[in-house]
Amino acid sequence: MNIVLIGAGPRNLVLAERLVAFANASTQAHTITLLDPFPVGGVVWNPDQNPKFIANTISQQLTLFTDNSIPKQQPGLTGPNLYEWVHHQAATYLDTHTFKNEAAFRDEIAVLNPNHFSSRAIFGLYASWYFDQLQQNTDANTQLVFKQSKATQVRAITDGHYEINLADGQQLTADDVIYTPGYTATKPTDEEHSFQVAADKNANWQYIAPMQPSAAPLDTIRPADDVLIRGLGLSFFDYMADFTLGRGGKFERLPDNQLVYHPSGREPHIIAGSRTGTIPHAKAYNQKPHAENYDAIFFTRTNIERHMVNGHISYADFYQLFQNEMTYKYYFNLMSDMAANWPFNRADFLSSLRRSDDLSATANAYGIPANLQINWSRILNPLAEIPTDYQAFMQQYLENDIIDARKGNDLAPLAGAFELLKDLRGQLRQYLEADALTVDEYEIFLKEFNPINRLLNVGPPLLRMEQLHTLLAAGIITVAAPKFKVTITTDGYQATDEQGHTWTATQLIEARLPATTVKHTADPLLSELAAKGIVSSVALKRSDDSIFEIDAVHTNRKTQQVIDANGRQQQHLYVWGLPTEKWHWFTTFAPRPNVGDRNLRDAEIIAETIFNA
Repeated sequence: MNIVLIGAGPRNLVLAERLVAFANASTQAHTITLLDPFPVGGVVWNPDQNPKFIANTISQQLTLFTDNSIPKQQPGLTGPNLYEWVHHQAATYLDTHTFKNEAAFRDEIAVLNPNHFSSRAIFGLYASWYFDQLQQNTDANTQLVFKQSKATQVRAITDGHYEINLADGQQLTADDVIYTPGYTATKPTDEEHSFQVAADKNANWQYIAPMQPSAAPLDTIRPADDVLIRGLGLSFFDYMADFTLGRGGKFERLPDNQLVYHPSGREPHIIAGSRTGTIPHAKAYNQKPHAENYDAIFFTRTNIERHMVNGHISYADFYQLFQNEMTYKYYFNLMSDMAANWPFNRADFLSSLRRSDDLSATANAYGIPANLQINWSRILNPLAEIPTDYQAFMQQYLENDIIDARKGNDLAPLAGAFELLKDLRGQLRQYLEADALTVDEYEIFLKEFNPINRLLNVGPPLLRMEQLHTLLAAGIITVAAPKFKVTITTDGYQATDEQGHTWTATQLIEARLPATTVKHTADPLLSELAAKGIVSSVALKRSDDSIFEIDAVHTNRKTQQVIDANGRQQQHLYVWGLPTEKWHWFTTFAPRPNVGDRNLRDAEIIAETIFNA
């Protein structure tokens, strides 16, 4: 049996281990091949990338090994999480292997702790070592191969087999194909196309389209010149790091715990903004063991079922239960500050909150001062009212976020509440995939909940927020007010915001990753599969019989097998991860140990499906 995994990122790496375990238990010959144009680890975790780019998950919560929290048909290879490996084995591995970033790796190995956000490159180093371990644990009938080449075509041939063409001219035949590419290129919008045309026509203009920052040609951005950056999410923080730390700038931490920045003189002046103008909240310092999960009080199966009508809950009720959970955690942490005095019994207050249908009213009744009551309207709409001095406002906004995040992801009132979006993600996903929401309500969920999740729980590490705060003070970065818009003038790209500020620059960067899309993909493999109807987007029927279309690959939500344009399941073709985003909710996460991780569970199910067919 030949099994081909397209993409060598974390998902297919954990799947490779499961496939090897099943193949080793078989008496037949098996060849398992991973394909990727980047080294093992893929583009996001490429060990050769800029080591200034850091992961958005702490080192003890990153793994590639399955564990006992995942039910398994076959035992397999077990091993350390990223932090454990770095601490015990990474230096020895470097002694016998050559990597571009060796000096940076050895420096990081010396100081990495379990609560640090490691470089993405060192996770790629871990992935390389992990793949070596898999190859050493195959038996005589099992071959595990990595080919550093891009798959350009997957074509169905006779008897359910597939033929795969590679960019280097090779051709493979597979019994089963698992397509797990991460972010793929998309066709430019009309606006993006016009920006690129302008750059092509003007010798000193530069335009960087949406892409992985690690793959962007950042050396071409000129020092001292203005550069416009559209986007204030995670990609923005990568660009910020490259243009400062990556160009020789230094941050110094003072005795009062504040940062100051010492520029190298090679930095550009960054003008950054977005449509909403919001910057996602920082990830707080970790205070939790890696396997700790939160026991819900409000967002429980019992409460969800209590709100159901004909087997479904409205999005409004669904979200209110989740918001109640975060609100309770906020007040629990507020009460946990033993230096504060309250004119009531704390236990009575918390007990009243647990029984309450209106937690804000309960907090008000107990006399919680207005400035200490959680204000969801202000949290979710922080820029509803902004002063004229926007830079000073943004400085204070970031400072408040930093002060809260420094208290930790378990004890901080706000950061601790926002952390529940991660701790309860598994339960939330289970309810969604059990169709607790109707199609109409799921559409509302995607529109309203996803921005909340991005704002509260998909922000940068605290360190990056501290650095941004410092760079604003140093004048290296200017953050625009909302409604950041870019047009083309004869002098360059011109940006404006809702406060009437105007900036003109000949350098423009889109600080966002390519959209996940079937209809507008520029990936030749996915384009051809879609054109032939082998893969299709998701079409769901609303209550009024109209169609809600999700521009994502339609798969069996349990097995990841493709469902074609005629509604037929393709038994030997799987699409997993980002191309299915919004059909599978929140796919942008790496495997986490000892918590029943979804990636590890999906890998087991795919392997079982292939070998039990």
